[in-house]
Amino acid sequence: MMFGPAMFPMLWFLAKGLWGEYTKRPPLWLSYEPEAFPEVSYYDSICSVTHPDIFAGGCEDIKIVGDYAFVSCDPYMKQSNFLTGRTPNTPSGSVYIWNYVTDETPMTVNLPEDFGEFRPRGLSARQLSDSTKIRLFLTNAAKNASIEVYDFDPETKGLELFASLRHKDAILDPAAIAPLSDDQIFLTNTLGYPYSTLGTLEALSGFPIGTIGYMNLTDMTNITGKSVGGVTTPVGIEFVDETLYVASFQYGIYGYRLYIPPADLDPELVAENLSLSRMHFYPGETVYRTPYLPTHLSYSEELGGIVSAAVPSYSGEIKSWYGRSSSSWAGLLVDRQQEDGKPLVVSDSVTVGLRAADRKWQTLFWDKGGENFSGLKSMSVANGRRFGVSPHQAGVLVCKTNGLEAVEVPETVEKDDAPAQAKERQRNKDKLEHMYLAKDEL
Repeated sequence: MMFGPAMFPMLWFLAKGLWGEYTKRPPLWLSYEPEAFPEVSYYDSICSVTHPDIFAGGCEDIKIVGDYAFVSCDPYMKQSNFLTGRTPNTPSGSVYIWNYVTDETPMTVNLPEDFGEFRPRGLSARQLSDSTKIRLFLTNAAKNASIEVYDFDPETKGLELFASLRHKDAILDPAAIAPLSDDQIFLTNTLGYPYSTLGTLEALSGFPIGTIGYMNLTDMTNITGKSVGGVTTPVGIEFVDETLYVASFQYGIYGYRLYIPPADLDPELVAENLSLSRMHFYPGETVYRTPYLPTHLSYSEELGGIVSAAVPSYSGEIKSWYGRSSSSWAGLLVDRQQEDGKPLVVSDSVTVGLRAADRKWQTLFWDKGGENFSGLKSMSVANGRRFGVSPHQAGVLVCKTNGLEAVEVPETVEKDDAPAQAKERQRNKDKLEHMYLAKDEL
């Protein structure tokens, strides 16, 4: 056929154009994995894994408040999840409170003796508005799903149960939590039908049966909750500047603008428009395409943006459950405008595969193949450091920089280096010194 050889490039460009125009799926998760960042070449001088004996695997999420890191871990997650089913009498997971500044031995959140199965996934923590205490929100993705709320006193190291929440509509398969205030939260339910064959079909089909739940604890005698929307396999969630960010494992990150009634609302205006007195979402949404499949989110005040970890591929994630290493990625959402009003385009060796309109991600960590840290699922940036955890590797990843600032690396060119080796080492060092965007330039 005379058109045979020409058909392949034509079909390729057609498929690529349709993909970029009509789908929200991350475009790089099938094939594109660049070489390791230069930073990973100097991994031992910048990052390290701490307390692998305590954080012994299955760690899903990490959040930072002040000098404390809050970490959820479930080493037995593989034995009890929607893919493998629920295994009776599987030991429960744990949540740890760790002062990373003094590096004291992490303390464990002790649940009541009669609590039953505890399968922690995401968590959230915030300092109470009228106290030095920190309110800790924990997800429990067991069959009898719940949200556990604790108050932690950093001064006395005391921990007090505030509430244990269950709701047939709002709490189904909780994965992550985003507090609006001390007593209002949004949460994601990854599956609408967990622990059933429908859950597996739901995850594979991409239908938006996962939900966003809402719980109001303002009146402890009348706790209310509801489902406020459907999303395909939602995992991470974060609330910043009246915007609720939700990470769909299959479709990227959604941004929903939220209207919250002001405290000094004029009653006359309310009489004219009752919707002004009710919290609600504005019509429409913003979609941020990610290079890979996003998991947990966090907000970094230091970097001024949303940080997302992501799984590079389905196959890599499945292999990780069977002991294979997989690549790790985390990035900062840079959703800003240039002086001419056009979106700021951010490119690096990982996100360069995205089309220009979607290049809103600055890579904070990339480890191809997971040679140093495998299967990153959550990253938080605070106090000039990056903290990360993975269900597939014991310990907490701690890096000495926030991921944007340039770092000093030790001299690696030695006298006995061959000329080619010396040039390659120097080239990697030069890349490292110029790979970051300074915060002021974003």
